Amino acid sequence: MKNALRALVIEDDGPIARLNKRVLEAEGFTVTLGATVGDGERLALSGDYDIIVTDLMLPDGHGLTVVKSVRERGNATPILVLTGVDAIESIVDALECGADDYLKKPYQVEELRARIRALMRRGIPAGAIRIVCCNIVVDRMAHEAAVNDRRLSLTPKEYTLLEYFMTRPRGVVIPRSELLEKVWRIDFDPRTNVVDVNVARLRGKLLAAGATCRIEAERGVGYLFAES
Repeated sequence: MKNALRALVIEDDGPIARLNKRVLEAEGFTVTLGATVGDGERLALSGDYDIIVTDLMLPDGHGLTVVKSVRERGNATPILVLTGVDAIESIVDALECGADDYLKKPYQVEELRARIRALMRRGIPAGAIRIVCCNIVVDRMAHEAAVNDRRLSLTPKEYTLLEYFMTRPRGVVIPRSELLEKVWRIDFDPRTNVVDVNVARLRGKLLAAGATCRIEAERGVGYLFAES
């Protein structure tokens, strides 16, 4: 499994493509560039990306072709559309085709950075197979987790608990009652310490493995999962 965040940028304007690449690299992404619809479809469908940023007006067609192709394959990767077209119909089309957000050119670097961060903070789409938080990777198909490419030895319940933490927005407190319902799927007595015991074991394993995301306790409320 891989643990580096990866971004695909589809943009035919060289200076804008390089600017987008620098912004994403500053956010911790390894960036792949494409300049056409053909590039976008080939790269998006053959690679494994954590975010896709695409222009709409490309030399060989419309960027929404890439968006549609990605979504038709069941790929839930967040997609940010960048374009100089600001007609409401264009915005609606992009969102209805599966784009997650829309930013009109020209834009400020800080606005682009904020949109990228917002997309990455959202809950992980239900169809996502690989979930990444810093150097932790969860492979939902294999039901495995790794830190720095080294597989973690987790019990089934510890894995399910980690996966649930990883699918929730970062820094949001998750009540114990929610963990009991979603992870154990049984109506436990809320005074039980089953959550605390399993969280403590999971936290210890993540710490021992050198994980750079951490589980923090909110006394009397629950837990949150955040970047160190």
